[in-house]
Amino acid sequence: MVRSLAMWTKTLSFPARISPNKTEKKDASTVKSPTVTPTPSTNSLAPNCVKNNNDINSLMNETNGNHEFGSHIYPDPDSEKAIMSSVVYCIHHKEGCKWSDELRKLKAHLNTCKHDAIPCTSKCGAQIPRVLMEDHLKYTCPQRRARCEFCNKEFTGHSLENHIGSCSYEPMYCENKCGMKVQRRHLGQHKSTECSKRLLPCRYCSKEFVADTLQSHLVKCGRVPITCPNRCDSSVLAREELEIHLKEECTISVMQCNFKDAGCRFKGPRYSMEKHLEENCQEHLSMMCNVVTKQQHQITSLKSALSRLSLNYSGTLIWKISDFSAKMTEAKNKEGMELVSPPFYTSQYGYKLQASLFPNGNGAGEDSHISVYIKILPGEYDALLRWPFAHSVSFTIFDQSTCPEKACNIVESFIPDPTWKNFQRPSKEPDSLGFGFPRFVSHEMLRKRHFMKDDTLFIRVKVDPSKIVAV
Repeated sequence: MVRSLAMWTKTLSFPARISPNKTEKKDASTVKSPTVTPTPSTNSLAPNCVKNNNDINSLMNETNGNHEFGSHIYPDPDSEKAIMSSVVYCIHHKEGCKWSDELRKLKAHLNTCKHDAIPCTSKCGAQIPRVLMEDHLKYTCPQRRARCEFCNKEFTGHSLENHIGSCSYEPMYCENKCGMKVQRRHLGQHKSTECSKRLLPCRYCSKEFVADTLQSHLVKCGRVPITCPNRCDSSVLAREELEIHLKEECTISVMQCNFKDAGCRFKGPRYSMEKHLEENCQEHLSMMCNVVTKQQHQITSLKSALSRLSLNYSGTLIWKISDFSAKMTEAKNKEGMELVSPPFYTSQYGYKLQASLFPNGNGAGEDSHISVYIKILPGEYDALLRWPFAHSVSFTIFDQSTCPEKACNIVESFIPDPTWKNFQRPSKEPDSLGFGFPRFVSHEMLRKRHFMKDDTLFIRVKVDPSKIVAV
């Protein structure tokens, strides 16, 4: 590219101060220094007559490159020679060009400088440094010719950039993240028919599943049609209906008799079950009666075991009597009404006792007092015990006052008389009345003190443990 002088000199860099090479010494009074007419232009090398680059080009054309050009700019040939002999750097020295020489050689250097910009040879209009021209023509020039690496079609550089993102042959990863790479033109078909991560409906239950899990679903899908394993006459069944079919509907399914728990061992197909039940009705009834009898014995045994587990073996009974007012009213309206306590033992292998209470009194305490008694019941270890019963027994009714210091319990006790039949070894049927206190607590005393609270009484029956049983 041909450059004007003004274009050269705008970026010139001088490595040293310019000093004219004058060897002759002349008298200062007779020799005039070469001068350059100053100009307001930023180009210090251009005279007043040169206003712009066009003027410089016209001057260069007029002089045809001869030294006459210098005579137009530099009125003094010596100054022109000195300036043109000045050593300068290439205007592209900041880009990395290391050339430096006389100013007059700059133009010739720029015509070959690899950092100097020249028009793109493909005529794209860009100014490209020579050193970058090859890369520009190969990679960035809009007018370059290039082939798409996917479809192998040839495009200009600008067209190729638009084509790259839409080439139908470009491989792309499936959007369903199945891991497959498919050409863009086949991507739609892959997603709809081939992708292992596409959603597919189960043809039996209509629920959607990922394609690679559909087979495992079909193994357990409840709506998959299957045939009866007994090969009965029924039509195809859904898998989830098979169990009910075998239990209730399949005519060939082998069944046990409904009375199998009673002892019937019959097994046969469902269609023969009705006939079996009709023919063996009497036998089944007999079996059920035997089952009932066995169950009754078991219930009795369980009740006995439960009562033994719940028995009190401490020799002391705390008897809680709830709803006492209602029981008192009932006792006044019903003569001889008696309340009985749970049975208890004097020790683990001792005497079996039971307390009784008459809310409206008995004997001497009738209609005025509460009567309490103790009776001896037939026990499991009576054969090993010493008779007659000789332990002292005490009855205590608790005062439920809120202030324990003011509470006043009533206690009555007795020592059994060995001559009384009440304390002899009991028969299987115990006495109807035991031994105790007909006038234990008066009804008037019950109202004065706090023996009854929340309509509840507490009575303690205690056997003196100082007397030792025979075992």
